[in-house]
Amino acid sequence: MKKTIFESEFFGNSLSSENAGVKILCDRARHPKMEWFGCSGESIWNTLDPDSFKRLKFFSERSSGLCKNAESSISTLEHLTPVLLMYPQSYFEIRALSKELPILDGSAYPWYEAIRKIAGLPQDLLFYDAPIRERLDWGYGFMEVHPADSFEVEYSISHGSYADDAYVEIYEAEDLVKLFPARTFIFEEDFEKARAEGLLAGVDENCGLLLREENGKASVVAGGKLRMPNEPVMHKILDLIGDIALPVPFLPKLRIRIHNGGHFAHRKLLERILEYAYRYTPQVG
Repeated sequence: MKKTIFESEFFGNSLSSENAGVKILCDRARHPKMEWFGCSGESIWNTLDPDSFKRLKFFSERSSGLCKNAESSISTLEHLTPVLLMYPQSYFEIRALSKELPILDGSAYPWYEAIRKIAGLPQDLLFYDAPIRERLDWGYGFMEVHPADSFEVEYSISHGSYADDAYVEIYEAEDLVKLFPARTFIFEEDFEKARAEGLLAGVDENCGLLLREENGKASVVAGGKLRMPNEPVMHKILDLIGDIALPVPFLPKLRIRIHNGGHFAHRKLLERILEYAYRYTPQVG
C-alpha cells in the first residue's frame, strides 16, 4: 500500500527560549486543509473554518502571534506560512510543541527544504481578488494598497541614516522561493534595548542578522555575510507575505507599497482583505 502520510519535526531556539519545537504532518491523500494546534493539543484554527480564525486575538512581540485562550496560543508563524503557500492543495497538521515556533536560521528556507521532503514538489500558487484601494499612515511610515493582476510589493525601510527598498512580483512558486533565504534582522541598539527588557532571551548568532548602522549603510555584526544585497528589506517582504497568508494559503491580487511596516501594519492589511480571502478563495481539490 502506497504511503500517504509524512511527518517532520523541528526543534531549536525561538525568540524567548532555547527549547522550541513543532511537528508537521502532511497527508497526500486527504482533501486540502491546514489546521494549527497549540502546545496544549487544542486546535486553534483551520483554513476551512473562517470563524475559527476570526475569533483569534492577534498579538505581536517582534513576531506574529495568535491566541485562542489562555492555554492555546502560537507565535513566530511568519517564516513558515509563506512555504505553505506553495502547497494550497495539500492537507497539513501543524502541531506546536511550544508557544513559539523555532526561528531556525531566521528565514523561510529551512522550512521550505523540510516541507518539500514531506509534501513533494511545489504546486501552482493560487490567488484571490481583493478590490480595495486604501492608504494607511502612522508616525514613521505608511501603506498604500491597490488591485493588481498578481501580488506585488514595493517595500522600503529606514533606520537613522540607513535606507533600503525592494520590489517583487509574485506570479509562481519560483518567485516566492527567491525570498526564502532572507533572514530576520535587528539593529544593535534595538537588540540591546530588547534584552534589557527581558526579550529575545533565546536568540543567538544563528537566528538571523545583527546589524550596525554605519555611514548610511547596514553592516553585519553577527550572523554571517548577507545572502543578497538587500536582505533586510527582502525579509520584510517575506514577513508581510507570511502575515497575510495565515488564514488561507492563497495570495491577494494586490499591489502594496509600504514604508517602515511591521507586524501590526501587516495585520491591518489582513483585517481589511480577510473577507475577500474567504469570499473569493479559489476552489481546490
